Amino acid sequence: MSEANKAIVRRFYEEVMSQGNMNLLDEIMASDFKDHGETLFGSPQGRDTLKQGITASRAVFGDLHVQLHDVIADGEMVGVRGTMRCTHQGEFLGVSPSGNELSWNGLALFRIVDGKITERWFNSDSLSITQQLGLVAPLA
Repeated sequence: MSEANKAIVRRFYEEVMSQGNMNLLDEIMASDFKDHGETLFGSPQGRDTLKQGITASRAVFGDLHVQLHDVIADGEMVGVRGTMRCTHQGEFLGVSPSGNELSWNGLALFRIVDGKITERWFNSDSLSITQQLGLVAPLA
């Protein structure tokens, strides 16, 4: 079961986040999906809200790609650690498109029930994102 759950989470990152295949969410995510924890990007509730959020993010952050470094599973829980990379192609937080490459790290924990993602807890390095956009000065 754990290997099957890991495969679902990998598909989420490879096919949805990195390739933009929003239709896959209907197959791998519960319609009443619950999100927890991210402060900068919000915590969308429901599969359709997440679809809209990912689509909007991909428009702002062109060529978004997620590289997973670790995928660990125990029963219905799957944890990941990865790096997101993209090009800043649209206005975000009041910052005009720069064309610069951005990258940041993140952690997530997914609950998979009956082959569907039902919940996610995650946190990205939001400070790094705001620093790369020039909104916050780098720490000394």
